[in-house]
Amino acid sequence: MTDFFNARYLQEQYDHMAESYMESRSLFDNTDQLDELAKLIPPKSTVLDLGCGTGLPVAKFFTERGYNVTGIDLSDSMIRLAKKNVPDAVFYSENIVNADLSGDSCDLIVSFYCLFHLRKEQQREIFNKIMHWLKSGGYAYFTLATKEYTGQEDFEGTIHFENNILPYSHYSSAEYSKIFQDIGATLVSMNKHTIGGETMLWVLLKKPKNPKS
Repeated sequence: MTDFFNARYLQEQYDHMAESYMESRSLFDNTDQLDELAKLIPPKSTVLDLGCGTGLPVAKFFTERGYNVTGIDLSDSMIRLAKKNVPDAVFYSENIVNADLSGDSCDLIVSFYCLFHLRKEQQREIFNKIMHWLKSGGYAYFTLATKEYTGQEDFEGTIHFENNILPYSHYSSAEYSKIFQDIGATLVSMNKHTIGGETMLWVLLKKPKNPKS
């Protein structure tokens, strides 16, 4: 029986559809969201794009504005396209679950259309890592799946996407709020937005400032 949440399986799916994924996601307009994020951090800040895909739109947006951008993605094919699309950013292929970055190293962490491919317990682990990686006062902005997308309030299973079967999981909004509180994050906003026909939960967290920093 196929383990759809297996990293190798997910990597193969995105390697296979890298080009078509880039084309389909190019139809989504996230400009307003990215503009708002840029207002939160100083010029030349360090930005981490988790599950960066082809580097569009996040890595490209921030690199063109002079930020120091690093992108991580599971798919080698996606990373090759990202390096071509955004040559001035740094990209490497790795499972974000295994990423081992320095603490207090990022001003902003962004993850579009990625974290919902992890099992729910893995999402908890990533949220903790994000808080560790963020600098004091730093921000994280990411996409989570919703009942409107999966049909269930709390979900862990598969959905067809571009003729592929992909893993998806999510907690309820109330449970996410509790998780964010438990990890010590300040929940700045958590809103449902429909972009490209997909209703997702868009979350903005802040790492509280260290009084000593």
